[in-house]
Amino acid sequence: DRAGGWYVTTKEGSLLHVSAAGRSRTVATCEDCRGSSLSPDGSALFLADFGNNKIRRVEVATGA
Repeated sequence: DRAGGWYVTTKEGSLLHVSAAGRSRTVATCEDCRGSSLSPDGSALFLADFGNNKIRRVEVATGA
């Protein structure tokens, strides 16, 4: 993201945000996360939820 953080999916089905300072927080969970992409303005993350056959939009600020 623009603040130097990054996002990672785990094999347990969590999407984590890791800040530039190294702090992590769970942003979303899914059945079988296979990939993610950040919107151009950095406000939303698109998550490939393979287990539910959906592409989910997650608002970065709220996790909703």
